[in-house]
Amino acid sequence: MSSSKTPSSTLTPPALKPLKLNSSGLGKAAKPTTSKPGTSKLTPPKLNFALSGSKPTGSSKLATPKLSFSLGGEATKPVLKTDVKPTTWSPATTSLVLVKRELETHDSLSFTFAAADQTLFDFKPGQFVTLAVDIDDKTHYRAYSISSVPQQKQLRLTIKRVPDGLVSNWLADNLAIGDNLSALNIAGQFNSSDCQHKAKLLLVSAGCGITPVMSIAKTLLAQDSDADIEFLHCARDKDNVIFHAEMQTLIAQHSNFKVQLLLENSDAFASFSSEKNSTALAHQTGMVSKDVIQQLYSDLQDRTIFLCGPVGFMKAVENIAQESDFDMANFFQESFTPAADNKQQDDLSLDASKVSAASTASVMLYVPDFALEKEVAQGSSLLELLENNGVPIIGACRAGVCGSCKCKVTSGEVKSTSSETLTAAEIEQGFVLACSSTVEGDVTVALS
Repeated sequence: MSSSKTPSSTLTPPALKPLKLNSSGLGKAAKPTTSKPGTSKLTPPKLNFALSGSKPTGSSKLATPKLSFSLGGEATKPVLKTDVKPTTWSPATTSLVLVKRELETHDSLSFTFAAADQTLFDFKPGQFVTLAVDIDDKTHYRAYSISSVPQQKQLRLTIKRVPDGLVSNWLADNLAIGDNLSALNIAGQFNSSDCQHKAKLLLVSAGCGITPVMSIAKTLLAQDSDADIEFLHCARDKDNVIFHAEMQTLIAQHSNFKVQLLLENSDAFASFSSEKNSTALAHQTGMVSKDVIQQLYSDLQDRTIFLCGPVGFMKAVENIAQESDFDMANFFQESFTPAADNKQQDDLSLDASKVSAASTASVMLYVPDFALEKEVAQGSSLLELLENNGVPIIGACRAGVCGSCKCKVTSGEVKSTSSETLTAAEIEQGFVLACSSTVEGDVTVALS
């Protein structure tokens, strides 16, 4: 936090003749006395000095400037009022302002935001932020991974267009420099602060899964000169590599950072190189495999793996690690992957096609706070039921990791597949994540 000093000025009063103080004592004002013939007592003068005196009435002389002077009195200390500004961004009070747009690939863009109050962004490398985006008089919530480093005055989100994407495509087509967005929170357990890791790391990503992994890489490179970072990124071809130029710059700046690109539509691996770090390893094109991993990283067992990408890709890499007898205590993957981001997320129907064809049972859903009492299909998503019946619940990540759809089951039965952001005490009290819960019997729900 910056500090400021108030400039001080020194005023030297005019030289004064010694005063003979009366019996009133130090610091006590003497009562004015009327001079009588033959009286030799002098009343100590009251000294006043002011830089801008006024002209006395009826006098042709300027008034003597006043100087207030007292001995032994209590000095009044000046009160300095300072406005203490927060040092870190609070999504609850401060909006995001877009300050930069960059095209990364033909279908992905980086949006750089500043806080409206110019504070720093405090987060853990690898986490995501939940945005609130107003489209056609309706607020939509989406979670996007952060690709910048913490403790900076700028926050970068790199977003990829998806077919029929509602929010991602709207941002790409409409968000302009100077526009404001609201955010709910920054969250995510996939990060290099909470996940204990070794000095040697293997960062693996595919597609837009590179965004949180890039944040981890850049932060470690800036903070830990001893880190040994291998980065494997998989993409369709070179033109679809997000952060291509940025990775080349990092390689040139850091000898402990090496990148390998596995491209589906290429005859070989694409290896970045620089004078400080020259690596030229050709390999067959295609998808990631056990042979590729073992040939590229002979010291795999000495590393910690951070992984993010499409669900199928992450499952394949996890299987490779297990088949390679990798210590899975050193294996971390992002459980949040952006949903399809299409209009179905915001306009879900609860017809029979949404529920298992084998299930025909009905149960009752009660939400007393919103006067909701409705017969619903057993096995339906709790989040979808609440959304489609006008209950103002937020489903941001829709993957059970951001915690925005937390609600309390006060009675009844639901089946949950994730409780990642809930504490043991909250679970005991009946809190669930609506996006990861299905209604299995008559159930009563409260949002708080």
